Amino acid sequence: MTIRKSGGVAGTTTVVTQNYSSYVLLAETSPDSGTTNAVSGMSNPQMINGTGQITFSNIPQTYRDLKIQFSYMSHNAQNDSQYRISWWYNNDTNASRYYSRGGTQATGTPAHNADNADRHYFFYNYNHLTRRNDWPGQGEIIIPNYSSTLTTNFRSAYGTSWNMVSLSYPTQWGFHYYNNDVVKLPVTRLDFSWESDVKFCVGSKITIYGIGAK
Repeated sequence: MTIRKSGGVAGTTTVVTQNYSSYVLLAETSPDSGTTNAVSGMSNPQMINGTGQITFSNIPQTYRDLKIQFSYMSHNAQNDSQYRISWWYNNDTNASRYYSRGGTQATGTPAHNADNADRHYFFYNYNHLTRRNDWPGQGEIIIPNYSSTLTTNFRSAYGTSWNMVSLSYPTQWGFHYYNNDVVKLPVTRLDFSWESDVKFCVGSKITIYGIGAK
């Protein structure tokens, strides 16, 4: 967003760039292989039915915060069970560094906890194809200061999710990456997969955005 400030030399205006709220699409999963984002130069990971893991690598360090958007998420296991999406930083799956919390605003009851894990765990989803072709999940995660080297030995993120048949209420989330100096490093890579080695279902989409120029 650009605003114009009055004042100063008579008859002139000053252009001020406001960069705090701008969202820039950096990469998104695609059913096609070999595509890239024209703005960031990042590769768009291929997402097809049966994909096991999604990797966003070489994330640009030119923005302050990062948004991860999850659209129409569903696994493809042929059952009526729920599974969680897992995600981790910089290819680090060392145990005892990841803490995840989820709870419903409507009830205040904790819904999902995972401590001392080798990755973060996000919301539960079904295979929407086994449930009358409905109820895929939606959600988002914000990682503040993803491109900065931190001065403390933890990195935090937060988000929200929604699935009509999982708790029936929007769920708020908090994430803590902790307990080693590696957590201070800027985020240059993010990985995503389902727990229990189930796979992504057709229609699932993950998108990342940069927020605010540094």
